[in-house]
Amino acid sequence: MLCTATEMVQESAFPPALDTTRHAVFLDFDGTLVELVDDPQAVAIEPAAQRELAGLARKLDGALAVVSGRRIADLDRFLSPDRFAAAGVHGLERRRSPDGAVEMLAGPETLDPVRDRIASAIESARRLHLEDKDTALVLHYRTAPDLQDLAERIMAQATEGRDDLVVMHGDCIVEVHPAGMDKGKAVAAMMEDAPFAGRIPVYVGDDTTDEFALRHVRNQGGVSIKVGGAEKTSVAEFRLPDIAAVHAWIAAAS
Repeated sequence: MLCTATEMVQESAFPPALDTTRHAVFLDFDGTLVELVDDPQAVAIEPAAQRELAGLARKLDGALAVVSGRRIADLDRFLSPDRFAAAGVHGLERRRSPDGAVEMLAGPETLDPVRDRIASAIESARRLHLEDKDTALVLHYRTAPDLQDLAERIMAQATEGRDDLVVMHGDCIVEVHPAGMDKGKAVAAMMEDAPFAGRIPVYVGDDTTDEFALRHVRNQGGVSIKVGGAEKTSVAEFRLPDIAAVHAWIAAAS
């Protein structure tokens, strides 16, 4: 089932080739490196695509990071045995190098009242699925698109009066996490340190939550790439039509 949201101005130029001597690459995970599926735990990256991804990280001297709404532990599991620098839960988790420690910018207790309200509310709407990422809560309606309004209403009621939280709407999801962080800020923070510092940022993503990073990278003179067809408008300057095109573009890196 397709769930889409729109943003800003669309352009459709094919992106330039990656220059591994100059670029720092930031990649979304779901919808960019792997196909979207009904069960978030059932995703899988093609072995050949993963080999190309690991090869690109080596060519970039490590200046490659996966930037996702998922937890870094989940990304590691899906990409095992490879490990990459990463920003998880939209930057609330951060690992600046593949073998580095995961930095946590917030604790799960921040969301305890919201967690309880959502759990109570969906008892009578069992086709909705709550994914608990500790520092973020995601209400999925991919298998029940007719319940989108209900999911959004439940989240709005559960977060009422909480100015310290931000609610984000993505592809068949509505998510809440502590305010003050998004994928754009995560990319900006990672660009301050080696091996990313001094390189030109490249960001590739498909979802509305990626627009923060796409906007930041474009404003910084980098390469901003939206994944998807014309139904997904974006601030990005460039476009790749689908996941297969993303992997082909990665494989062609010099």
